[in-house]
Amino acid sequence: MNKLKTILVGADFSDCSRSALAQAVRLAKWNHAHLHALHSVEYLTLSDAAYASHIPQERLEQDAVAEAKHRLQRWLAEAGASSDAQALVDLGTPVDCVLRRVRETKADLLVLGVTGSSMIPMGAGTLATKCLRKASTQVMLVHQGHDGPFRKVVAGVDFSDQCRGAVAQALRVAAQDDSQVHFLHVFTGSWGRYALVPDAWEVDEEKAAQYRQALEQRLREFVGDTAGRTARFAVVEAANHGHGIAEYARRVGADLVVLGTKGRSNLGYVLLGSTVERLLREIPCSALVVRPPEASAGISPAGDTGQ
Repeated sequence: MNKLKTILVGADFSDCSRSALAQAVRLAKWNHAHLHALHSVEYLTLSDAAYASHIPQERLEQDAVAEAKHRLQRWLAEAGASSDAQALVDLGTPVDCVLRRVRETKADLLVLGVTGSSMIPMGAGTLATKCLRKASTQVMLVHQGHDGPFRKVVAGVDFSDQCRGAVAQALRVAAQDDSQVHFLHVFTGSWGRYALVPDAWEVDEEKAAQYRQALEQRLREFVGDTAGRTARFAVVEAANHGHGIAEYARRVGADLVVLGTKGRSNLGYVLLGSTVERLLREIPCSALVVRPPEASAGISPAGDTGQ
């Protein structure tokens, strides 16, 4: 990641969000960045509790906020956060609270657990997915238990201008954590369209090998200077790009996948590319989604939903 000034991390007190907070603390120390930890208290839950218990809602809100702030401060201390790390507790729906705090703190990076207190076993949770769509900043989704250095980093490359940022970020993370970095291009062979009628098409293995070699050469040229780091370049075929990236990350034991997104749409929120959305459904590790500069700056060129 380029030099970060402010990091916002969401904590719902699930085990996964504890890992996200620990990773945010580590990144804040690395970048000498300001760290804000946020917990949101659902006011609808408190409203129901107040009605059922006959306790004034205002009193319940005060108690819930005080308890959450105390717990959040304890988590920060246990994670080794600096003394100036700020514990924030808001009343409201989590996605609204997170997006508002991203704007208010001018966060360069939003860190969330891949899954939250809903304990969804596979794929990104609802909050993570919504924030990834709508936040105008880089977003890192952290897997449970992954609070240390990233040892294997995979950067998805589709040769678009948007993914140049992902290449740069992958190299920076690899340099900081002394990790192995893989640059991956996933393709669907032109012969794939004939898969339903196998007798009508035969793959020329020699031409297929030439095809892959040409793509690998393009991948190496696109990545260019790796700043002295030894990098691995891989070209793999898959039915769709998101599944191909997920399978490759799983096969090599990656603990971070770095991807770029498309820009902003005229609807006023970030539309993810199809690659990112597919990957989120079967994400095997932590992920860093990098915005193009115009998205972070709030400029809204014509959007494109495909990556």
